[in-house]
Amino acid sequence: MIWVAYRRDDADVQAILENPESVDELLEEDDDETSVEVDKAWHGIHWLLTGSGNPTDSPSSDVIFGGQPFGEDLGFGPARMLSAPGVRRVAALLASLGDDVFRGRMDSAAMQRAELYPEIWDEENLLDEYLLPALQRLRRFYKAAAEADQSVIQTLC
Repeated sequence: MIWVAYRRDDADVQAILENPESVDELLEEDDDETSVEVDKAWHGIHWLLTGSGNPTDSPSSDVIFGGQPFGEDLGFGPARMLSAPGVRRVAALLASLGDDVFRGRMDSAAMQRAELYPEIWDEENLLDEYLLPALQRLRRFYKAAAEADQSVIQTLC
């Protein structure tokens, strides 16, 4: 399961919502400027943000599981659309959390017990070499989307 998100303006989002099958076209795109991929780090990132492997009511959960679901199941639920106001909240949240916060929250044993996907949480240097670089990509992505007043389409498949 790979988590990928796409930032789009209102007209593009409306077209996607009117034709949810067009998410398949997004998944085929290779546009590094308006998309971000965190590979399989999504579950660990969500854990570091929320302390849970499952979606929560916390605004931190919106980074990975934000917005309204739409369309068909892509493998781990349908795509989700996080509106521009939600994107601004996520961008501000990520900007407010430094790497030291995530270092303090990293608990490999708890992540293993929670059976987070993929079950790699006991590997050495995982935070520095895998999770923090993915979080840095998310910070840049959400900041750019917020500055452009865009919504974000999140996919997990």
